[in-house]
Amino acid sequence: MKKIIVYIGLSIALLACKKESLELINPNEPGMESLTTEDGIRKASYGIYNSLSAVQSTSSWYYYIWFTQWIHNVMGDATVSHVGNYGVRWANQTAQIIRPDGTIVTPPVGGKQHEELNNKNTRDWGNDNVQAHEWFPAYSLIGHCNVLLDVIDDVNYKGSEDIVSVKKKTYMAWSYWWKGFAYSRLGSIYKQGVINNTYGEQASYVSQEELINEAERNFKSAIELLNTIDEGDATYLQIMSNLIPSHFQTGNGGVITPSMFIRNINTYLARNILVNKYAADLNAAELTEVENYSNNGVTQGDLIFTVRSAASNCLVYETAWSGYRLNLAWERVSERLIQDFRPGDNRLTRNFYEGTLQVNPGQRGFQYSTRWLAQSVDDGGEFMSYTAGAVEIPLACSYEENQLMLAEVKIRRGEVDAGLAHIDNVRTYQNAGLTDLSGAGLTQEEALEELRSERRVGLFMKNVAFYDARRWGVLKPLSQGGGRQDAIVVFEGGVPEVCTIEYDYKEWFDVPANETDFNALPASSASSANPSNIPIY
Repeated sequence: MKKIIVYIGLSIALLACKKESLELINPNEPGMESLTTEDGIRKASYGIYNSLSAVQSTSSWYYYIWFTQWIHNVMGDATVSHVGNYGVRWANQTAQIIRPDGTIVTPPVGGKQHEELNNKNTRDWGNDNVQAHEWFPAYSLIGHCNVLLDVIDDVNYKGSEDIVSVKKKTYMAWSYWWKGFAYSRLGSIYKQGVINNTYGEQASYVSQEELINEAERNFKSAIELLNTIDEGDATYLQIMSNLIPSHFQTGNGGVITPSMFIRNINTYLARNILVNKYAADLNAAELTEVENYSNNGVTQGDLIFTVRSAASNCLVYETAWSGYRLNLAWERVSERLIQDFRPGDNRLTRNFYEGTLQVNPGQRGFQYSTRWLAQSVDDGGEFMSYTAGAVEIPLACSYEENQLMLAEVKIRRGEVDAGLAHIDNVRTYQNAGLTDLSGAGLTQEEALEELRSERRVGLFMKNVAFYDARRWGVLKPLSQGGGRQDAIVVFEGGVPEVCTIEYDYKEWFDVPANETDFNALPASSASSANPSNIPIY
């Protein structure tokens, strides 16, 4: 029996951005084109990006590309944010700062980060509940993919049997990739979640490990399909050209071939192993698994999944993401990021400069103090611009991340010079201008410190700052060996001091109350659509 026909505009909101080749429908004037047509499945597959643009839950909006990168940046102390909007100031509320003379500075308002986040984990806080920011977009994305996978066989495709087969496999691989991506994000930050393979179905909670396993299952389903498609298959390439937004098809982004797609997935599979365990606890089998995936991961020259803003507010709102707000009060570069650059690193002078001093802004804490601003792309930088489309960030993984995972495997196995060579590759690729580390006689301990520093610097704005802070143990209380020693903090008069910071942050988020109020945890577990003019509070 044929499945119930699903209509665009009814189950799936299409995007209000211009892409002539798809003749996208304005969601304010929804059409009723059936997903059983090729135009329908193509538009709906492109509409996957809607979940990453803006998802509404009751009266609150969740902007995945802005909110999640912002929160991950500040919890990884790559950037700082003292503003109360969307609850972000509480996400980087350090427990204490110990000054060189022993003076202890605690937050002037509120309690520790984990206390504040838990206190605000109620539906009343809406999108000021930080622990909800990643949940809704990810499950919206999963639900969207479930609809697509449910109707793919019912589409009236045009062409020969071979062409129809490629079309089906391409749309299926696309959907499995995005489900794998969503479960990876959920499993890498939440203590537990649900696995849902049927649109609209309420499911039981599973562990973080099971979410990561589900991500792997979906990723491998995509790989299995992609392995059957020829590298230069015109049908596949045409579909991918239609599915990846045109303004994402520049720089490191573009039409990803089947083999590139597989390598992107392999790098993500390696990440999922690496970032979900404390670095010191990685065992030999896990290191080998990371190495095997990374050996078949993103290579230099591969296209990857990227995002850019657009003046038309298409997918990434022009003003509402870190690429625009990095020099505004909303988000500034952390002093602790800057201190991780090695002397003579061109990436520091190219991308950052001392600008307007921000000290204890709003009297909310000295952890937010910073002297640094990001150089605009218009002036040779990479991470910030007020010009739509100028900044590019990876949506998933990158060549640099793949190289640094290989570096970590080899250094931890005692192959120090071989590992350092991968760090040198990243520095060369990013035009750091630094002397090679390989052959310099570094010990394993010194090499691991270079790796830690390089992941901070070389992977800035590449989605791993929070994961790294957690897995290196930095977020733990001082009593458990956490925190950061010799951390630069700026105090009155703009004077930097070498301090000890105790973060004591949540390492894993709880399920947001917006979910648990309607889908209760087991007893054993315990706005406007355009935010560009939202005032800071």
